[in-house]
Amino acid sequence: MIKPSAIPVRSFAKKGTALLLTFIILTTLTAVVIAFLYMSSLRLKGSGYDMSGSQALWLAEAGLQKALYTLKNDANYQTSPTTISGSLGNGVYSVSAVKSGSIYAFTSLGTVNTMSRQIGASAAFSSSVLVRSIHADGSTVDFTGSTGVINGNISCHVHITNYAGMTINGTLTENFPMINPTLDFDYYKSLALASGQLITGSYTFENGTYSGVWYVTRGVTIGNNAIINGSIFSDSDIQFVNRADNVQVTPSPLTNYPALAAKNNMSTSATGIPSQKIGLQNSTINGLILAQNNITFDDVKNSTFNGTILAGGNFSMGNGSGITINYNDNIFAPMPPAFTYSSGGDLVVVFQKDWNEIVPAI
Repeated sequence: MIKPSAIPVRSFAKKGTALLLTFIILTTLTAVVIAFLYMSSLRLKGSGYDMSGSQALWLAEAGLQKALYTLKNDANYQTSPTTISGSLGNGVYSVSAVKSGSIYAFTSLGTVNTMSRQIGASAAFSSSVLVRSIHADGSTVDFTGSTGVINGNISCHVHITNYAGMTINGTLTENFPMINPTLDFDYYKSLALASGQLITGSYTFENGTYSGVWYVTRGVTIGNNAIINGSIFSDSDIQFVNRADNVQVTPSPLTNYPALAAKNNMSTSATGIPSQKIGLQNSTINGLILAQNNITFDDVKNSTFNGTILAGGNFSMGNGSGITINYNDNIFAPMPPAFTYSSGGDLVVVFQKDWNEIVPAI
C-alpha cells in the first residue's frame, strides 16, 4: 500500500504550469488573430469609404456640368434656375442654383452609399466675341521683334502681323467684326469724385501704393514701383514712362472694374538705342486694359498681362521679350460696369471662379 506522502507532487505542478502556459499562448494568439482581422476589416472599410468619397466628388462634378449644360440651353432655367437631380452609377447628385444679376451660384452634392461630397462654383454669361486676350478694332495687331507667350485668342478688324516670335496658344482671326469696346467714363468719374480721387489735370503714379478708383481729367503717367490696388481712368492718354519698373495693377475682384482705361491712347515710352530700349519691365497688370484709340506697348521686358487687352484703334507690342499674356474670362463674368460692345457672337457660360469643395462644419 502506497502512502499519500509518496505521491509525486512535483509532477502535478509541472503539468499545471504547462497547461497555464498553453492557455496563455492560445489566448494571446487568439487576441492577435482577432486584432488582425479587426484591423483588416477597418482597412477594407476605410478603402471603401475612400472609394465612395472619390466617386461622390466626381458625381458632384457631373451634377455641376449638367447644370452648366442646362444653363446654356434652357431659357426657363436661365430665368428661374431650379434644383437638378439625377443618378449615375452607384450614386446620386443634386445641384441647386441661386441667380443674382448675371451671376449663377451653384452648390452640387454627390452621394455614394453613406459618403457625400459637396462643391460650389459660380458662372455667368459672356459673349464669344469677348473671349480673346487681344483685340484691335483698327487695321493692325503687330508684334514686330517680340518674343513671349500668349494664352488666348487674338483678333483684329484687318490684319495680324509679325507674330513669328510669339508662342500663341489660341486662334488668330483677321477681318474680325468690330467690337466697338466703349466705356461710360462718367460712371467711373463719379465713383472717383465720391472717394476724393478725382484729379483735375495730369497726374503721375509712382513709388507708392494707390487703392480704389482714380480718375484723371488729363494725361496719366505711370512710373517705377507704382502699386495700384484698384483702377485708373483717364480723359486723355495713359503712358508708362522712365523705363517703368515693378508696376503692379490689380483691380478689386469684387467690383470687376477695368484695370486701366483711356479715352485716347495707351503706350509705353522708351529712349536710347533700339537694343537697350525699355518701355515697361518686371511688371504685372491684371484685368481689362482698354483704350478707345491706339495701344502701343513696345519694348516691354519680363512682364505679364492677365486679362484682356482691347484697342479701339491699332495694337502694337514690338521689340519686347519675356512677355506673357493670359486671357482671363473672369473679366466678363459679370460684365464690367458701364462697359458696352457691339452685339454678335454666341453667348458662352464662363466660370466666375473655379469650383471649390465645401467642407461641412464639424
